[in-house]
Amino acid sequence: MNNYYRYEGVHLKPQIAEKLILKLYSGKTITRGDIDKGVSQYHKSAGGLPSTAKTTPIRTALRYLKKNGLAENISKGPGSTWRISNSVIVSSINL
Repeated sequence: MNNYYRYEGVHLKPQIAEKLILKLYSGKTITRGDIDKGVSQYHKSAGGLPSTAKTTPIRTALRYLKKNGLAENISKGPGSTWRISNSVIVSSINL
């Protein structure tokens, strides 16, 4: 993890969650629960603040990524599984 985290002191929002999902899980197939834990844990450990939204920003981020062809929900319902695109965008993400 970097010594500098551009979202230090910032509440987790969908835009931040999108970047973290792509950075942490590009090219992987992973459960929604593991995405939630991993993104929240990374953000918090780097100095970020938890979300204040009623709807989890991770859910919103996954919906946006799916709409843009960067994520696919391969099993729905409790314990849903997502495939995150191995995108060239990932290398340009600055956290």
